[in-house]
Amino acid sequence: MIQVGAKLVKSKATEPPKSIRERTGRILKMAGSLASQELVRRIQGKSSNDSILSLSQIQVLVQELGHLKGAAMKLGQMLALEARDYFPEEICVVLDQLQSDVSFLEYPVIESILKEQLGEKFSSLQQFSREPIAAASIGQVHRAFLPGGEPVAVKVQYPGIRDSVHSDVKVLGSLMKTISVVMGKQVDLTGLVEEFSEIFMQESDYHSEAAFASEYKSLAAVVPELVIPTIYPEFSTEKVLTMDYQNGIKLNDWLKTTTATPEMRTFFGQAVLDLYSREFCEWGLVQTDPNLGNFLFKPSERKLVLLDFGATKRYDLTFRKLYSKLIMATLAKDKAKVLSIGEEMGLIDPRESPEAKSVFKELLFESMHPITLPEYDFAESEYPEKMRKISRDLVRELRFSAPPKSLIFLHRKLSGIFYILRALKVKLPLTQYTQRFEALL
Repeated sequence: MIQVGAKLVKSKATEPPKSIRERTGRILKMAGSLASQELVRRIQGKSSNDSILSLSQIQVLVQELGHLKGAAMKLGQMLALEARDYFPEEICVVLDQLQSDVSFLEYPVIESILKEQLGEKFSSLQQFSREPIAAASIGQVHRAFLPGGEPVAVKVQYPGIRDSVHSDVKVLGSLMKTISVVMGKQVDLTGLVEEFSEIFMQESDYHSEAAFASEYKSLAAVVPELVIPTIYPEFSTEKVLTMDYQNGIKLNDWLKTTTATPEMRTFFGQAVLDLYSREFCEWGLVQTDPNLGNFLFKPSERKLVLLDFGATKRYDLTFRKLYSKLIMATLAKDKAKVLSIGEEMGLIDPRESPEAKSVFKELLFESMHPITLPEYDFAESEYPEKMRKISRDLVRELRFSAPPKSLIFLHRKLSGIFYILRALKVKLPLTQYTQRFEALL
C-alpha cells in the first residue's frame, strides 16, 4: 500500500520488535487475552451476539498489531477486507482500524538500514527526504534524486520484517483457528495460512518485487494508457527498492477536480477493467494489491500509474481455464456444474449441507448479475450489500469450508476494482470483458 505522490498524514513509531521470541510472545498474549474474554463471556452465559471485547481491549489489539507491523499487521488488514464474514464483528472493528495506520520510523533508523544495504552508493543519493512520502505495513518510501538528477522513490523495509514472517503467520493462524472453533466451525485453515505466508515472504523480498515490476512493465508495453515505474537495480537490494518517481493524483482527490468529467471517468473505468482482464486472461500475472494508493491518475495525459508489485501473483493456464469454466457455468445457471467446479477448486467442501450448497450457488449466481445487463450502473448499485448478505448467510451455513486460498488475493483485487468503479460512478457494459475469459476455454 504505497501512496507515492500523495500527501501523507503521519505519526512517528518506535522500531518494531525484531526478535521472533518477542513478536511471538506479543501475539500469543493477544490470543490469550481473546481466549480469556471468551471464557468470561461463556461463564456469564452471554449469547454470541454479545460483545466479547471491551473498548480498551480493542485499542490494545490495534496498537499491538500496528506496532508489530510486518505480517502481523498485514494479515490483520487482509482479514478485515477478505475474511470478515468468518469472524465476530468485534474482531472486524479491531482490524478495520489497521487500515488507517500510517505510522513511520524516524530517519536515523532508516538511514542505518540504507547505509547497511547500499553502502557507499547511499551517499550518491541526493536530497534524500528525512520524512517519508508513504508508509505501509512492511516499509516506508522516501524521495531522493540520482546523481544524474532523476527523481526517485526509495522504498525501505522495516528491520526484522522478513525474518519474522513465518512465525507471525503461524501464530496468527492458530489465533484464527481458535476463533473459528469458538464459532462452531471445523475449518482447516492450513492452506490459507500457507498462502498468506508465501505471499508475505514474497512481498518482503524486494529483489522479487523488482523482477515482477520489470516483467509486468514489459507485458504492459502494449497498453498505452498504463505507466509502470522503472526499477533501478544498482540502488536496490533485498530490503531497499529504488524506482523512478511518478507524479499523479489519487482517485478521491482527482474526483474533486473539474477534470473528472463523465468522459474521463468512463475512460479510466474502462482502463481499470481492461487491465484486470488482461492480467488474468492474457498474461497470467496479476498485481493483487488494490490499495487506492497504488493507483495514480494523470488525466491531462490520459494515463494510469500502477505502483507496488510485491503482491504480484502468477496464475497458470490450468487454473485460469477452470476459473473461466466456473464463470461460464454460473452465467448459464448450470447448478450441477457450478457445484462440481466449486468443489474441484476448493471453494466449498463436499461435506457441507444441502442448505450450504444452495446458498453457495445463490452467491455465485448473484455475483454474475452485473454481467447479464446491457449496461451496469456502478454508482446506483446495491450489489455489494446483496453480496454481503448472501456471504453472511453462507458463512452461517458452512461448517467445513475455509476461505478459498486460491482466490483470496485474486478477489482482493476484484474488490478493489469494484470500489474504484463505484467511486468513478460509471456505467459500463461488461460482456466484452467476459469474452476474454470465454476465450480461454
